[in-house]
Amino acid sequence: MVSISQIRRLASRAGRDLLDVVFPIECVSCGNSGGLICSSCARDLPVLQRPYCEVCATPGNFARCQTCAESARWFDGIRAPYRYAGAIRQAILALKYGGIRAGSAQLGDLLAHYLKEHPVPGEIVVPVPMPRDRQRERGYNQADLLARRVALQCGMPCETAALARTRRADPQAGIADSNLRAANVAGSFTVAPGADVNGLQIILVDDVATTGSTLEECAATLKRAGAKSVWCLTLARSIGDPRAE
Repeated sequence: MVSISQIRRLASRAGRDLLDVVFPIECVSCGNSGGLICSSCARDLPVLQRPYCEVCATPGNFARCQTCAESARWFDGIRAPYRYAGAIRQAILALKYGGIRAGSAQLGDLLAHYLKEHPVPGEIVVPVPMPRDRQRERGYNQADLLARRVALQCGMPCETAALARTRRADPQAGIADSNLRAANVAGSFTVAPGADVNGLQIILVDDVATTGSTLEECAATLKRAGAKSVWCLTLARSIGDPRAE
């Protein structure tokens, strides 16, 4: 039997939202209809609380984590409203793998609200790109959807094609070691032909930050092309096993 998630993925590839009317989105936590996360469950989302590293947002009672203290980062910082746990983790997985594309509006609004409450320097919004074959299979890039929503709500342009993939890396979720994750994405990105990021303050959007390897590689690419600053904005900060993404 074909599941609703499978039907949704087919609909997403066809660019249709009719199924969101036929099958209303249910809360990933309690099952009530009306949104990916209902208003009641939204009040209990796992907020990322200080203290955490001022650069990469790794939770801990320090100004900078050991990694950020020992070596300079290409990104200026990572910021996220939530820990990667509970309902927000379920919601991200539903958007990422469950074909529930319409949930990106609510999640993007949560991210935009956080950015308004915790502003960082930014002139344009850029999503982390996905390999073309993976995007064709999924029907969309969740980072792209989130970035578009953040840009819309915060009144900034969204340059969805500023970054491009130069090669297909293995999925980061299957790699636990941080050094291997960095090596996996090394050289995977380029500034797209015709895109000009010179002197710009960029907000780089993705769904989850784990070791920061993908964000670091994207930021390095943008900085080498002349970007003035790159602040990374993700829905959640993972603090556990990277393979749980």
